[in-house]
Formats: sequence, C-alpha cells, structure tokens
Amino acid sequence: MRDLSTSWGRDGATVLQRVAKENPSSYFAVCARLLPSDVSISIQAQSPALNASDLAILRAIRDAIPNANDLEPHAVLEHVLSAIRSYGASPIIDTSSEAITEGQIS
Repeated sequence: MRDLSTSWGRDGATVLQRVAKENPSSYFAVCARLLPSDVSISIQAQSPALNASDLAILRAIRDAIPNANDLEPHAVLEHVLSAIRSYGASPIIDTSSEAITEGQIS
C-alpha cells in the first residue's frame, strides 16, 4: 500500500490525464467504480424522477438547438429562456424564477 501511495503521489495525476485523453471509456469506468453505489440512490430520493412529458420537453429543446450537445447545461437554458422571452412570455418565466428563488416552488 505504501508503494502504491508513493507511485500515485509521483505519477497519479499524469496517468489520469493521459488515460482521460487516450481512453476516455476506461477513465469513465474507473471513475464510476470509485463512486459509492448508494450515490445514485440518494440523488434519486432527493429529486423526483422525470416523467415522460418532462423527457419529451427536454428532447425537443435539445433537438431545436443544433449544437445543444456541445453546450454547457446553463448555456442551453439561457438559450431557451432567451427564445421564450423573445416571444413575449417573459412575465411567466420571471414570475416562476422569483417563486423558485423565494422557495415557493421546488
């Protein structure tokens, strides 16, 4: 264990960077094995699962934005909010955002 610790301290970061670039599927598999199995369970318990309607909406948003898969989630949401506001629905969004901020909607 000491040898492993010494090796990790010396080469760990370099090896991780190389594996992430050269073999991302192996990198992801190792990361997934390191997570405790109850992590996904606790996340699911804290937030309700998306229903079919929610998933359909998300797919429609993704399909409507040509590069959605290349964008960070917040950038996609900003794009959607901007589009909705441009159609005059800003009062609905702003009211919902205020209610979420104030803890009235979760």
